[in-house]
Amino acid sequence: MTRFGLIILLLFGSIHSALAQSNEATVEQTAQYISQVDDDITIKRVAILPLTDNLDGIYARPLEAELISLVKKNHQWDLVETNLSEIPSVLDLEENSKNLAKVSSNIQADAIIACRISKGPGGTSIRLDLFLKNDNKLFAQEILKDFPRFEINELKEQLINMYSKLVAKIPYSGQILSRQQNRVTVNIGKADGINKDQIISVIQVIKLNRHPKFNFLISTEKEILGKIKILKVDDNLSFGSIITEKEKGAIKKGAKISGIDFVNYSVPDELSGGGQKGDNLADRDDSKVAFGKAPSEWIPTQSPMFGEVGIKLGLGTFGENMNLTNSNSALSPGGQDGKAPIYPSIGLFGELWLNPKWQLRVEFLQGVLSTGNPRAGSSPGTLNDSLTYYSMTVGYNFLLRNDFFGPKIRLDFGGMSYRMFVDSSQPESFTTVNYSGILIGVTGILPIDERGKLMMGATFNLVLLPNLTEQPEASGGGATNNINNFSVFVEKKLRENIKLIGSLDFLLVSTSFSGPGSRANGEYATSMSQRLTTANVGVAYLF
Repeated sequence: MTRFGLIILLLFGSIHSALAQSNEATVEQTAQYISQVDDDITIKRVAILPLTDNLDGIYARPLEAELISLVKKNHQWDLVETNLSEIPSVLDLEENSKNLAKVSSNIQADAIIACRISKGPGGTSIRLDLFLKNDNKLFAQEILKDFPRFEINELKEQLINMYSKLVAKIPYSGQILSRQQNRVTVNIGKADGINKDQIISVIQVIKLNRHPKFNFLISTEKEILGKIKILKVDDNLSFGSIITEKEKGAIKKGAKISGIDFVNYSVPDELSGGGQKGDNLADRDDSKVAFGKAPSEWIPTQSPMFGEVGIKLGLGTFGENMNLTNSNSALSPGGQDGKAPIYPSIGLFGELWLNPKWQLRVEFLQGVLSTGNPRAGSSPGTLNDSLTYYSMTVGYNFLLRNDFFGPKIRLDFGGMSYRMFVDSSQPESFTTVNYSGILIGVTGILPIDERGKLMMGATFNLVLLPNLTEQPEASGGGATNNINNFSVFVEKKLRENIKLIGSLDFLLVSTSFSGPGSRANGEYATSMSQRLTTANVGVAYLF
């Protein structure tokens, strides 16, 4: 064979070998595992919105510098600079994704961090939020409530701890940077807790389970694509080999890493046993001291997030007055007064918290009472009355320290109805009255103790355009109506989801008439009024 022929043969063999390897690599990389959810939660670039506080930046400026430093130290993230001077409050960003969309429209980041510090009588509170840029919704959150110290250095330590917990809520620990055959490079290393010969899992996030109201991540559903054994570890990088994968080529560049910190259990000595000797804490010599009598499993209580329902029982006093007149002064019956020195009532109420600022409230009250018939010669001598009151309102909360369960002022708007049914009498004494109208109100709530377990407040309601109807006849014409309601209350939290309520309620309805109505014999009322004072005790369940 000539030298030229040999060169041609070698060249052909090299090309054939290269094509074979390329084809083999193509075959190995044909598996496709694509998840839009997984792509949406990929975070590489992070922006920090200007921190805010209620002390003209005394806390915001140093804590913002600390937060920027923490993000810069995160080797998996690149910090994106922002040039923003005014931003909505953190609660406004949580409440409506459109608010964040306006702020972040020119920010080229995958995620945005917002933080609010507030100082109150109970201590310092910090709210740290992580939003995803692709949907502008809250993704992870950490809240510190009423920290009893105010020094900046101690608040920095709390912020560092909150930041670590916030990052830990992201459902993956790192990503695959590259793959060559079965060799991979991973963007986590010694600083992240990776060790040589460690086995880590490669996963794909296929579903996010988010809070239905506040949107932050509750849990995820993941698919394991394979496992990697770490062969070499640097500070921020690791190099390993794929030892298993779902299909050839399932693990690609950008795939996510999980399973760095495994959950460890003790090895049992026998199949029927619960573990090694000493694992059962109840067998320890100090168990009686540690656990007391009849110990039970501790389960953390879920903080209320959706609303509350409650019931209250009351005892009250009732008084009413009607001033009757007649064109024939000799027949004028004059003022009629009815009283019930004590009567029982029962009330039901419920609230639905749409978000930290908006809520719906429904209230229902039923009571029964008896009064003497004040009209001489009228029968029966005792009149039985039945009270029914209900209202439905929409409330808007002005939070005074970024805490829904802290001090706040609530404005209410809705409708109400008040009905006092009374037995018919002859000649007619009092009538059954039905009042209704548009209710507007204001409620103030203030914590009494530092931990917010004891609250006090007051409510004032005014009814606009009140309407009156009477049965069986109208006491007068041209009615001018007024309805006022005032209440003071105290709330005591027994548990995270249970609270006691005590209140003192005042209700006054009054009407002035400018002309005759439909009473017999030309009789009509010039005015009438009803007054109720009720002391209530109740319990509410928060869910």
